[in-house]
Amino acid sequence: MAEAFKFQECVPIVKLTGRNASDIVEFVEILKSVSIGSIFYHMHQYFLKPHIVAPDYPNDFALWAASALEDKVLAEKFANLNPYEFSKIEDVRAELIRIVDAHLMECSAPRPVIRGKEFFFNEAVTIVIPTGLTASNLEEFRDALQKVDRSSLYFHFYEARLRLENEFDDFSRFFSDCPELGCLKLAEKIKRLDPYMYSTDVLREKLLFILERELQRK
Repeated sequence: MAEAFKFQECVPIVKLTGRNASDIVEFVEILKSVSIGSIFYHMHQYFLKPHIVAPDYPNDFALWAASALEDKVLAEKFANLNPYEFSKIEDVRAELIRIVDAHLMECSAPRPVIRGKEFFFNEAVTIVIPTGLTASNLEEFRDALQKVDRSSLYFHFYEARLRLENEFDDFSRFFSDCPELGCLKLAEKIKRLDPYMYSTDVLREKLLFILERELQRK
């Protein structure tokens, strides 16, 4: 019998790094050496928050470029970076650096931001909290997914795959590692979901739709 899936939630404890940038040149120099935890935090904290309408800039780098540097072109380039295309945060770092370097070759460096608008690099320590909810079959998994906080989806999808550098998110790994459930195709459908296309609330809806279709099929 398959081992039950244990749903976890998480709380990020934000820490200041003490490093900040007042222009894009300082920004990229700090970006080269800041911790991978800082890059993950600034690329992902949006997904822990509720959103009725998706923001134009879904990561902190893009938001800073637009609001502080007033460089909408660079902001769009940052916003279009999809972490789902990468398996390691170091690869995301390299792409961010490439974007800035290419941008500086095309455009003059924006003026420094006004005092107080610097980019402050932070990072977060993730505190994992058991929910007490488990699932050994599709029905239990669907029911638990309806109840858990959005931070559970954040942990099992975003944290598990990129910060912890797993090939799969936790949900698709569970179904693929338990062939006795007969859900290998379900695992592939979940794995193909690009979580960066949705808020966590919409991602939950997408997952529930896939699970309901699978339950109907069975």
